[in-house]
Amino acid sequence: MENLRQLMAAYFHQDWWDEYDGSWEGAVDDFARREPHRVAPAIDEITLLLGAGDSDATVGERLDAMGNYRHPGEEPNAHATWLKQIRERLARVT
Repeated sequence: MENLRQLMAAYFHQDWWDEYDGSWEGAVDDFARREPHRVAPAIDEITLLLGAGDSDATVGERLDAMGNYRHPGEEPNAHATWLKQIRERLARVT
């Protein structure tokens, strides 16, 4: 999951909110622009992570372990929903 880890650690780091004015979309777009070679593999890794059948809390823990500092909210399946949104956004640029 090195490509998803790169997205989380380099674009959703502690200061991501300030760097991207609170826009997760801006962070994802920056990742796609700066590291286009990682986009397709990141999409595949998101699909694998979502398909693992883990609870949303576990998905969140895995993202946090990759360096993620964005909290997607308290809704049920918030992490999975956010990952699906990231995947959809990345798929538009491939």
